[in-house]
Amino acid sequence: MDRRSFMSSVSVLGVGAAVTHSDRLVIGEELTAATPRVPTSPRTNIAVKSRYAPIAPFDTDVYARRLERARQVTRDAGATTLLATSGATNFRYLVGSNYGRSERLIALLVPVDGAPLLIAPSFEVERVRRGSRIDAPVRGWEEQADPFALVRDAMRETGGATAILVEPKTDYWTAMAVSRALPDAKLVDGTAAFEQLRLVKSPEEILRMRRAIEITEDAIATTFDRLEPGMRDRDVAKIVAEEHAKRGIEGGGLVQFAAQSALPHGGTIGTKLAPQMIVLIDAGGEFQGYTSDITRTRWFGDAPPARFREVYNLVHAAQDAAMARVRPGVPAQEIDRAARAVITKGGYGQYFTHRLGHGMGMDGHEPTWMVEGNTKPLAPGYVFSVEPGIYMPGLWGVRIEDDFMCTESGGELLSRRAPTV
Repeated sequence: MDRRSFMSSVSVLGVGAAVTHSDRLVIGEELTAATPRVPTSPRTNIAVKSRYAPIAPFDTDVYARRLERARQVTRDAGATTLLATSGATNFRYLVGSNYGRSERLIALLVPVDGAPLLIAPSFEVERVRRGSRIDAPVRGWEEQADPFALVRDAMRETGGATAILVEPKTDYWTAMAVSRALPDAKLVDGTAAFEQLRLVKSPEEILRMRRAIEITEDAIATTFDRLEPGMRDRDVAKIVAEEHAKRGIEGGGLVQFAAQSALPHGGTIGTKLAPQMIVLIDAGGEFQGYTSDITRTRWFGDAPPARFREVYNLVHAAQDAAMARVRPGVPAQEIDRAARAVITKGGYGQYFTHRLGHGMGMDGHEPTWMVEGNTKPLAPGYVFSVEPGIYMPGLWGVRIEDDFMCTESGGELLSRRAPTV
């Protein structure tokens, strides 16, 4: 499974599915990492676990608070009703479930002055009702009927048909159908409003992200300890997914050997593992709707060469510099600049070819972005990846990725860093 396939697969999981998996986390025996036949550098420096203390699902109060905040950002945007459709993370954030997306409309309406309403095909009403974590009736539409007439009528009933805040991942055809049903209504782009809703992570969100991160770190470490010569990169990718599954969540990621590691999103190509080869594993999983994203690069074999040590430790130092720069009010681009300055000074600036990091939460990649040109100031509760890399085409690449949070006093590492070599 390559990185992009992994990200899309975990994003479609509903909260209910994640809870079912997480309930199994307290079952099973503790894993003991076996000593690999061929050493890797740096070696595993964490205590690897297979079972964890249970974390209860969100209670309904969490979703009630989210809806109230959604009403406020809708008012602030000058709109009278919020519209979100199933299939989008923002819908799941507000409702607590994802019912998928098709040509049949399933939608949430949240008027600024009134009760929320779910709209679904009549044959889906019971499924939607059972999955919803909010106090909202589900109004059904028959197959021969126009669902957007139902949207129109519902909005007019609440007086919210003048300006509609449209969730940004809404299908174009859906937005156009709403516009035709309500030709006098203004459609308002909800991108900024939903970013404001989700950018600062609450303590209960951070708790679930910590768990996802811990599981992914343990899965990656165990995978490294299972490496054997002759394995193909695809085989190792399956092990990464298997090790997540053993720990009760769905996860997986990107595995690249040797020269393939010089392509940041190169994916698996069937390369066989041999001693004296670089192995890069970039993986993540989802726990109760919240994601992790961790990358570890190791030398598979005895005595890594001097250049690998040089490059690896330079990337590690760039992480140090970026993390040290994190504090409230610092523009996001400064975090990128701090890491890039270290790599450039070390003589490898041309080989650091992507942004330093991305925001994290329910989506593996979400605002805000640690990239040149992003002047948005950091604030407590922002969670993001710190993943500098050096990629030398035809040779190999090194990326180290950890997950970090801005706090009131600076920053906090949410993952457990790999050592230098």
